[in-house]
Amino acid sequence: MTASSDSARLDSSDPIRFVVVGVEHLHAFELVGGLVEAGAVEVGHWSAPGPLTDLYRGWRPDSASLDHDQALAAGADLVVVAGVPNERAGHAAAALRAGASVLSDKPGVTTHDQLDAVLEAERGHAGRWWVLFSERFGNRAVLEAVRRVHDGAIGRIVDVVGLGPHTLAADQRPPWFWSPETSGGILGDLATHQIDQFCALVDPDGAADITVTSSSVGNVSCPDHPAMQDIGRLTLAGAGAVGAHRVDYLTAAGLDSWGDCRLLITGTEGSLEVRANVDPGGAEGGEHLIQVDASGTTRIDTSGVTIDWADRLLADVRSGTDILVSPAHVERVCRLALDAQSRATPWAGS
Repeated sequence: MTASSDSARLDSSDPIRFVVVGVEHLHAFELVGGLVEAGAVEVGHWSAPGPLTDLYRGWRPDSASLDHDQALAAGADLVVVAGVPNERAGHAAAALRAGASVLSDKPGVTTHDQLDAVLEAERGHAGRWWVLFSERFGNRAVLEAVRRVHDGAIGRIVDVVGLGPHTLAADQRPPWFWSPETSGGILGDLATHQIDQFCALVDPDGAADITVTSSSVGNVSCPDHPAMQDIGRLTLAGAGAVGAHRVDYLTAAGLDSWGDCRLLITGTEGSLEVRANVDPGGAEGGEHLIQVDASGTTRIDTSGVTIDWADRLLADVRSGTDILVSPAHVERVCRLALDAQSRATPWAGS
């Protein structure tokens, strides 16, 4: 995508102005915090009444509370969308038609029709649409693993295993969480992270045909919410590699983290393993990375890796570039997640 004339007019000395539309997930705080730290200025916010909206107002007391139409008409350069998942595409398309760019929490869309509508709005107007896959862009170990793969550290990638377990925390979940119609389903939502990582690892240029070869979803622990999907799996194939991925809400409450996310990458000359949040071996903190190759086994120090997704995104808003991630990558990840969710068979025994 070439830089639009509107983007080109953004003076580099002026901060990017953004508005928030929807605060229905804690990711909204991550998105806004990153943008503010990178120098963007919040114009205001709109969100339906609820505990997270109240929490947001306490966190950002100087943020103006706007109604929905005011938020979209605020003249912001960027609209941050983190409302109810099946409403995000509508907010994004409206913002794009108003001439703004959009940063959405995942899932950015919950149906193929929504994806097509957002892409159509993006094509016809000056703004750009991003979905932030924070389990890559916000984790130093994953970022470093991707960099090492691209540098050829473990040869050609042939297999990727991505695991995204989460705690259920049922008493903290809003009503929309329990229905795949509003949440997007477990593969349409959580598995976007694993799909993003697989595509970034094996086909960063988007040249290969990557497809969903199998998927399934089920409810194994939530009898009070029969429509809920608390476990899902999918297999991807393409670019000479296979990716097997599982996501769930089965993490036990005793784990000192929201989930023991893992990424295992096998190449022709070695392997990389990421433990994103915890190390069962006893090392403190998160962002653990281990490389095995012909020279031995090495625990990689990732503390010096820079998390700069917000700086990159603001540069893209300003100039119309693809420094953070290409539009084609975002579209492909969303489409593969929708394919996996829509084609999923029932989980055995659920």
